[in-house]
Amino acid sequence: MIDSIQNKLVYIFCLMFFTSCNTQTKNAIELPKYTFDIKANPSIVEVDNLGRLYLVDQKNNIINYKPDHKEMYRYSNNRSGKVSGLDVTNPLRVVAFSDDFNQVRILDNTLSVITELNLSDKFADVSACATSNDGNLWVFDPVQFKLIKVNSSGIIILETSNVNDFGITDVKISDIRERGNYVVLCDRNKGFYFFDNLGQYIYAYEAKDIKSFQFDGRNVIYYTPTGLKSYSVKFKERQILAFPPDMQKNGLKYILYNSGDLYEVNQNGINVVNKQ
Repeated sequence: MIDSIQNKLVYIFCLMFFTSCNTQTKNAIELPKYTFDIKANPSIVEVDNLGRLYLVDQKNNIINYKPDHKEMYRYSNNRSGKVSGLDVTNPLRVVAFSDDFNQVRILDNTLSVITELNLSDKFADVSACATSNDGNLWVFDPVQFKLIKVNSSGIIILETSNVNDFGITDVKISDIRERGNYVVLCDRNKGFYFFDNLGQYIYAYEAKDIKSFQFDGRNVIYYTPTGLKSYSVKFKERQILAFPPDMQKNGLKYILYNSGDLYEVNQNGINVVNKQ
């Protein structure tokens, strides 16, 4: 009797096991397979005003693609730390910043090095760095709590007062962009802080869970998990530009916008969607 019960239990266990395996196999087969215009594992993706795409991959390579998604140029340097910020506002002076070592590399439009600058020689710490309209650099010093403009030798040209004086407290500034008459600082958990290009503070705009942002001189375009949004600096108005094509798509990181095109950045590649 006991043997009979044991045999039945073994049979039931085996049946459940094979049913589970078949279900898992079926589910694996039914999982959607995504194809990408650019297959890569990006950590940073930016698009310049000419529609060329710049990508920093998991191996710390900076790769430049033409609008037709063909690779043009590639730059690699692991001696100066992982690239934490990439500013392609001026395609002739691409700024690659590594906050691990406060190291800045300025690259030309072929991703060849124009100059390198070690900001640790001048500052105890720098959390963000970007190009300025006049060919210099903006940096944010979280120790002095100041937005500072320096030249290619690290010499200070101008600096703001302590930003705490403007009510900007407990911030983690990770990105800076200058276009037109504005300089935008971004704390990805708090929002945006606007200065003029002389370093005078203007106002702040609250936003949370910012995955990426771009600035064209008039509008801040930023992505959160609830969609792609645009904020007018002049009129102080917000618009929702688009929702992700598939909110549940595995690996979706964020979406960029350029001239009517949406660049879907996935952990395994990039697609251009909604192309007009």
